[in-house]
Amino acid sequence: MRLKQSIGQKTLLMLILNAILGTGIFFLPAIGAAYSGSSSLLAWVIMSLVAIIISVYFAELVSMYPKSGGAYEFVKNAFGKSTGFVFGWLSWIVANLTISMLIVGSMLYLFPFQGILFSISAALFFVLLFNFISYRGIDWSSKLLLFFGVMTVTALLALVIPGLATVNTGNFALIFSVPLPLLLLTVYFIAETFFGWETTTYLSGEIKNARKVLPKMLVIGTVLIALISILVIFVSLGNIDAQTFSAQEAPLAFLAETLFGNDIGKVFAIIIFIPLIGTAASWIVSSPRLLFAMSRDKLLVKRFSRIHKKYKTPSSAIIFQTFVTSIITLLAFGNYFFLLSLLIPLVVVMYSIVMLSVVKLRIEKPNIKRYFNAPFPKIGPLLVVAFNIMLLYFWITEVTGAAYIFAMGIFLILLGLPLYIAIRLSVDKQFTERFYDRIAFFWDKTFRIWYTEKEAEKILKHLRLKNYHVVLDFGCGSGNTTLAVSQQVKNGTVVAVDLSQKQLEHAVKKVKKLRLTNVIFVKGTIKIPRKSFHAVTVVGVLEHLDRPQHYVSRLMDSLKKGGRFYFISFGKCFGIPGPEFLESDEKIKKLFGRNVEIHISRKKKRFVEYVNIYGMKR
Repeated sequence: MRLKQSIGQKTLLMLILNAILGTGIFFLPAIGAAYSGSSSLLAWVIMSLVAIIISVYFAELVSMYPKSGGAYEFVKNAFGKSTGFVFGWLSWIVANLTISMLIVGSMLYLFPFQGILFSISAALFFVLLFNFISYRGIDWSSKLLLFFGVMTVTALLALVIPGLATVNTGNFALIFSVPLPLLLLTVYFIAETFFGWETTTYLSGEIKNARKVLPKMLVIGTVLIALISILVIFVSLGNIDAQTFSAQEAPLAFLAETLFGNDIGKVFAIIIFIPLIGTAASWIVSSPRLLFAMSRDKLLVKRFSRIHKKYKTPSSAIIFQTFVTSIITLLAFGNYFFLLSLLIPLVVVMYSIVMLSVVKLRIEKPNIKRYFNAPFPKIGPLLVVAFNIMLLYFWITEVTGAAYIFAMGIFLILLGLPLYIAIRLSVDKQFTERFYDRIAFFWDKTFRIWYTEKEAEKILKHLRLKNYHVVLDFGCGSGNTTLAVSQQVKNGTVVAVDLSQKQLEHAVKKVKKLRLTNVIFVKGTIKIPRKSFHAVTVVGVLEHLDRPQHYVSRLMDSLKKGGRFYFISFGKCFGIPGPEFLESDEKIKKLFGRNVEIHISRKKKRFVEYVNIYGMKR
């Protein structure tokens, strides 16, 4: 089932304007003025030029890979799935921080004097409303975003056009007096105004003729945003002195008061709220498409790739996004500048990776059809990356606490690695083999924390092994279960199978140490003979299988009639969801089929959910 393609050119252009302008144009003019006064106008011109250059390279990439997931697709195709996951995870963090910042900023404009409980309630109302609209279909969402895009442009032009007539050019007399480091620091902080190209690319799968239309609209939209932004700053600093302007929490509302009087200014604060909350809506609509794309590529849990039968939307991803956005928004109140400080370096890193993707794809995949060819495709992106590194350098060296904030951002990225490992272990045999080979020694020492003698005794008690029995230990690891079973069937045989050579080497050493001679070790997968084993044990393996039904069916076929089996699987571990088929007992029973007598028990211990599945073949 595919996502519905219904976004046309006009809607797309407004969506781009709305998504990129964001809170930046409504808050950052004051922050820019605080750093470099009237000279901040130069910073806006510089950042506008850089933004147009970046948009050109985004346009080339999206013409190559017009799929849901957008920028994630670019990086995945350039650097592979591992880097693709890191980038996707980073993009998802950025999306959540951005949404929270947008919501908080919107509340500051509309309800500057209301209590915290009222503002939180209003924020959650909008989060739920926009996610509901997103859930109901892209047609609803695109109409909503079209309205917000029109309101964004209208609100800004309503300030620019009359404001141009009253500009005092004398306010810019010292425009070239600011030191270069301070000017670049200003560029760094205002850069968030131009963030958001990736938001639109996430919707590529729902845009009509995205390969040809989206590249053109990205560049046109960025040029329009650059012009509007420069005009807004020119009017603001031309009508208000930089020192007074920099002190305003809602600078454009203050500009409206200056131009039209206090009463109109208060009304304008309400008008500005609409595009602000609209930008949040655009991120809320687009971000679940990133989860959908990563899930489709087996880099996130499978449930995120579900498409609603009626509405043709990534429904599970939207529901999850609603929950996460609500939590982060609650934590974000009163922390707008901190969120901005955390967000900008992450996005600078993110866009640098995208720029490197342009170069990598030009070198390694020069023959792929590009419906939009960016100029200077090798040197241009590298210059943008160098410019980004320079901005980060000045920020870290000039701003107190910047290094700490940057380290926090890196930590947020690293939090995704356990999730990546858990998911790759369940879908990629080669990754699983390499992973367990590398951690074999550590795993042998630490697995005993979760799999103790008590668990082994439970298995032995249920299996009721006889001295002559033949037993399959599927996924034997370093041999913990193998040893226990081997000592119970001294005249029988234990066939111990595992993907990892290093794990098997540990198991062999243990067997030799105990002088056990009834164990046959097999590396990799084997063709399991039917009705050959009296018992089957599987510990910590089922959750890693990409085709669980296939393997379970083969394992059950390998049992003789009356043969017993015992699986121990791990569901939710350290907050990371387990496989979908372990969620309920009914799903597990369906997995094992009707020809078995099955029992299931669950227990939580040491931050891990133990799922015990045991029974007998009829």
